[in-house]
Amino acid sequence: MKPLLFCLATLALTGCTTVSMVSKQAIVETELTDQQSEVRERAQAFEAMAADEGWVRQAGGLSGLADMLFGAEQSASDASSLSYAQTIAASAEEPAAIYATVEADASAAARSLQELDLIATALLQSGDVQRADLISFESALVTAQKCYRSFAEATGVVEGAASRERRETEAALRLLAGVIDGARLSADQMAAAYADAETAGETLS
Repeated sequence: MKPLLFCLATLALTGCTTVSMVSKQAIVETELTDQQSEVRERAQAFEAMAADEGWVRQAGGLSGLADMLFGAEQSASDASSLSYAQTIAASAEEPAAIYATVEADASAAARSLQELDLIATALLQSGDVQRADLISFESALVTAQKCYRSFAEATGVVEGAASRERRETEAALRLLAGVIDGARLSADQMAAAYADAETAGETLS
């Protein structure tokens, strides 16, 4: 699904080739283009990290279709076919170690998403949100929500008290949830800014 979203973002980008129709200094236009590109690049990097780390499962999609068409065999023991929680459940680690892993992953996801949100905020302040930026940011937000569900599900399969580690993991999950809420607000603001720009363009035309 992610590669398809990337293609959609690329198609949207090719449909918006001008930075601004308003007379501005060339360096300002260049900075806006860099910001837009950075939003897309960081959003795609976040999604790639989530997939590479196994926080989200790439089930079906174009790769699954290719496997079906060309007869690729999938092994039940293939780790890529397991969800994050299933991988955690299949590990032989003690509860404390598992909680520590989930905490570290949730914290890493929160940091990366927060960095992306800061870049999106800078783009919002520039007042020039393109459709490709919005698509990429919303796609990363959906991936972050999937990551949160994976982490929360993983803590549910751990047996044993490990109370201190559990509390630390739950704190990391609350932090990630807060960052997701902030990113969701940014996505709403980006959507509104893009819609306003589209409306203004239609009025001028």
